[in-house]
Amino acid sequence: MSTHAYVLVVLRTLNEPEEKDYVVALRQKGYRIEFIGAEQDPLPILLTHPPIVACFEYDYPDLQGLTDLRQAKQRAASVPLLMITQAHSESLAVWAFRTRVWDYFVQPVDLARFLGVVGSLYQLRSLSHVTQERKQAPEVLNQIPPEARLRCCPSANSQQLQLERAISYIEQHLHQKLAQAEVAAQCGITSFQLSRLFRKLTGNTFQGFLLERRIDEAKRLLANPRTSVTDVCFSVGFRDLSYFTRTFQKHVGHTPTLYRQTLYVQAPAIESDPMPIPRYEKLTPAHRHPLASGNRQDLPCPQKIQT
Repeated sequence: MSTHAYVLVVLRTLNEPEEKDYVVALRQKGYRIEFIGAEQDPLPILLTHPPIVACFEYDYPDLQGLTDLRQAKQRAASVPLLMITQAHSESLAVWAFRTRVWDYFVQPVDLARFLGVVGSLYQLRSLSHVTQERKQAPEVLNQIPPEARLRCCPSANSQQLQLERAISYIEQHLHQKLAQAEVAAQCGITSFQLSRLFRKLTGNTFQGFLLERRIDEAKRLLANPRTSVTDVCFSVGFRDLSYFTRTFQKHVGHTPTLYRQTLYVQAPAIESDPMPIPRYEKLTPAHRHPLASGNRQDLPCPQKIQT
C-alpha cells in the first residue's frame, strides 16, 4: 500500500460542513486536501489511495460516525487517523485512543500542535519506501460512549418531541434554578445535544430561551397590581431582586415598577354612561319626585283595582 501525498478529511458532521481553520492552515503549508462527505464510505479511497493522514471531523459525534472511524482503523490499519471534534467528553477521548487514533483534537484546533503532528507523519511516511502490507487491527473491547449512541440519526419528529419535553419541564420548574444538564437529563440527551436542539428548532440558545421565558412570565405577573415586584422576582426563578431589576430593564427597556405603570397609563379610559341621568332642572313637574314640590296634589291619583 503506497502512500499518496495528500491529506484526507472525512466529514462526519451533523450540521452543514464549513471549512475549518485547520484546513486553511494545511493549504497554506502546501498540502493537497481531499474530502469525503457524510454519505460517502471512506474505505475505498483509504485502501486504494492511502493518504498521509485521514482526519475524521465531527461536530457532535454519533453512533454511525464513530463506527465509520473504527471500521476505517480496522480495515486500513496502516493509515494514521486523527479525530477532530467539537463536542468533547472524557469517555469520548478514551474511546478514541483505545480505537488507536494517532491523535485527538478538540475544536478550535491547536494549529501549532496539529501541523506538527501532520508534519511528523509526512516525514515518517515519506521515509518508508517499502510497500506496506494491509493488516487487520486487533479487535479491542471498546464500546462507543453512551452519549454518542443517543445521537444516531435523530428524526425531525423525535427532535420536536425532545424539544417539547424540554419546554414542558422548563414551564413546570420556571420558579426554580434550572441547569442545562438537568433539563437535558430529563430528555435523555446530553447538554451538547440540548443546546444544538434549541438552536436548530428555536433559533435561540437554551439559556437565551430560558431567560426570555422568565421575562415574559414576569411581564404577565406584573399586570396584576396586587402582586409585588419581589414576589414576581422569585416566582420566575430569580433569587436576587437587584439582578432581576437590571435584567428586566435590559430586555424590556423599563424597570419592573415603571413597566407596571406603563400598563396603567396605556389602559383605555372607562367610557361614560351612554344614558346619563337627566339634570333635575330639566325635569318637568310631571316627572319630578312627588316630595320635591311639597304638594300632595302632585301625586298621581291611584287607580282603582278591579276585583
